[in-house]
Amino acid sequence: MRGGRRADGRASASRQRPGRRAGSKASAARARMYRDLVLDSAERVFGARGYHASRMEEVAAEAGVSLSTVYAAFASKRELFDTLHESRGRQFLAQLEPALRSREPVLVCLRRAVEAFVAYLARHRDYLRVDLREGRSWAIGDVQASRTFQAGIELWTQLVRRGVEEGIFCDDDPRLMAITAFAIMQVQLACLLEADEPRSLEEIARRIASQLERALGAGASPAAPRRAATNARRSHG
Repeated sequence: MRGGRRADGRASASRQRPGRRAGSKASAARARMYRDLVLDSAERVFGARGYHASRMEEVAAEAGVSLSTVYAAFASKRELFDTLHESRGRQFLAQLEPALRSREPVLVCLRRAVEAFVAYLARHRDYLRVDLREGRSWAIGDVQASRTFQAGIELWTQLVRRGVEEGIFCDDDPRLMAITAFAIMQVQLACLLEADEPRSLEEIARRIASQLERALGAGASPAAPRRAATNARRSHG
């Protein structure tokens, strides 16, 4: 009898498990939905008012949810702020990575990466404004503590290093040049996106790419022709 009851108990438990699993998945999906909703709303609120001037109540109102729902998703405003940067940073990096890792000519990779950079931040202007309002520099400051930022800098550094080795860019510290490029992109994009006379994204990307090529010394290195010729001989040898 006891054995039979145990078997019945196991059968009963097994019949209940799919429902519990379905409920758990639904709860997890709902939690992700609210997190995404709160993140998007925080991006708009922080972009309009700045992080320090914004209140969680304003984020809740923008999202159309209760304050308790916001705090269920994020324990504090600082956690919400940090998560916003990490989330957008990962998306941003995913847009740039294919161009930065491509083995196409260096200047082609540079221009395509800039195009992806401009396109993403044009879609997320509030996120750019968050950085600008808080005085976050892409060259120095607490941004460098971000793992995503460091991964992006490393990819840019690899591209710049390849450009130096191929004689395309001037012979200097590739990491320093990559960080300088980041700073130039931040300033240029902020000015061009907020200009009184709207410009197309294509024109903005073209102007930023030209600025970067000049800053990186594209074609200006005295050793460039000699290094390029050496690389060409090696590739044919």
